[in-house]
Amino acid sequence: MKKILVFVLALALALPAVAFAKAEFSLGGFVKLDTFWDSTQQGKNINGIVQRNNNGNFHHGNMRFTAQATRFNFTIKGPKVFGAQTTGFIEMDFDGVNGASGSASQVYTPRLRHAMFRLNWPETELLFGQYWSLFSSYYSEGTNDGVFQISGTPTARIPQIRLTQKFAGGWSLMGLVGMANSGDFGQAFNSYSGNSTNGSAAECPQVQVGVKYAHDWWGKAAYYGHPAPFTAQINFGYQRNIARTNPYALANMNGIAAAGYITNTYVSPWVVMGTLFIPVIPTHSANLAGTAHLLAQFWIGQGVDAFGFTGDATSVFKFNRGTTNGNLFDVSLLKRWGGFVEGQYYFTNQWFFNLAYSLSKTYGVDQSLTTANGVNFQQYFYNNVNGQFQTQQQINATLWYRPVQALKFGLQYAFVQSHFWTDTVAGTDATNVGSEHRVEFVGYFFF
Repeated sequence: MKKILVFVLALALALPAVAFAKAEFSLGGFVKLDTFWDSTQQGKNINGIVQRNNNGNFHHGNMRFTAQATRFNFTIKGPKVFGAQTTGFIEMDFDGVNGASGSASQVYTPRLRHAMFRLNWPETELLFGQYWSLFSSYYSEGTNDGVFQISGTPTARIPQIRLTQKFAGGWSLMGLVGMANSGDFGQAFNSYSGNSTNGSAAECPQVQVGVKYAHDWWGKAAYYGHPAPFTAQINFGYQRNIARTNPYALANMNGIAAAGYITNTYVSPWVVMGTLFIPVIPTHSANLAGTAHLLAQFWIGQGVDAFGFTGDATSVFKFNRGTTNGNLFDVSLLKRWGGFVEGQYYFTNQWFFNLAYSLSKTYGVDQSLTTANGVNFQQYFYNNVNGQFQTQQQINATLWYRPVQALKFGLQYAFVQSHFWTDTVAGTDATNVGSEHRVEFVGYFFF
């Protein structure tokens, strides 16, 4: 009996080993030290608006050291299925909520970045899981994490099913259905009444489609240290949300009693993005010295935080008092456009310089006033009327040094400026501009 138990135990321990033997695992990632001095209280990602220059609580020096952007990943190569190669990818970082600022040992929460698997045929890829959206394909090579989240490229990772089909040489057609962003399309009404029972939901998945063309016409240039050919890509994204509030949402607004209400109001976030990568001074080998590229990416849409863009309240609520016994109002999404341009030049294979400029603007906003029962109020009211920016601009100048593949160091100067629709801060002189300066140094160890 004892021999049988030992045999069963050995067999149970051997079965997982047999299963794992069918897959190949590899560990990757990097250790990153990030340190910066900022003239404001901006976070490490520069993914928020810059508060007005007369805000003394915000505009004072800020020195940070952090290693929380360190990440690691596992790549799993599985068996072939239906003639396709199977692979999986799991990636974590420590960019969750941190402990008390300034402590000797920061407490950072591990965060799941990616968790997906895919099946690859010669011209087709089918992907399942949480991974980059189509709008996160190209980034400017800056030192801070999530470069140009507000104005250039979102760091959008969504659970999805994606199909990519290559055809006619350098063409690719991409499409995905994924988790829609619920957003906070009803949350603005909370500021008017504690009785608000608003909510928001999406009743269909987020849908993204894209087409890409890449071809080596006259040579390649470096993109994140690897030769890349001329590339043009355009993506489109759409989802549908429901915004809702209760009859008393406007009860305290300017002292006007409110009896009107909306029930289920549909709003439709969408965005269109175009990207162009041009090797300006190309190479025909792995030697990157003396090469240069130009990268341009621009987008336009409404409710764009549903696709990973940050920094705004996304929703504009339009009030129209059309009756004497109640309020009639509808909900519309904030419209924005933006993008970035980048130039990069490699002095040698180890030293290179990157210069990038980004811009984001709101459009289609009417700030006229209307009168109801003798009281003036804004026709359009923002989720955060004092914090809604009209224009956001940023410039990054970065010097990079990569002595070997495992090490990379960067020194960057960044200037960011926000222009607001309103120019009032209680108890201060009026201004509608917020500016910041940042000097940042990073060091990577790749493994």
